[in-house]
Amino acid sequence: MPRLALPFAMSVVLAVMVGCSDQPGLDLRLSDQTRAAEYPTLVPLSPLLANMPDANEDFGTGALAARASALRARAARLRRIIVDPTTRARMQGALARHAQ
Repeated sequence: MPRLALPFAMSVVLAVMVGCSDQPGLDLRLSDQTRAAEYPTLVPLSPLLANMPDANEDFGTGALAARASALRARAARLRRIIVDPTTRARMQGALARHAQ
């Protein structure tokens, strides 16, 4: 418990110091041209949302799932071709010995 007291106390002191500091003068950084500029025009949100795609629309996940399935099938074929059953059994035995 004493280990946690010092970091907690330091964070409280830091928070108090930051809270009591003077805020920087943000208005001093604005140029006269910026101060004289007009506010941006607010537009309704509905026309912007009308161009958004439907939330339930399929964004190509069907094609992605088909590609993933094809890659899994290819990996299974490669596993059968590259490593013969005898070598695979020996490798699995080594994995089982080292997994413990």
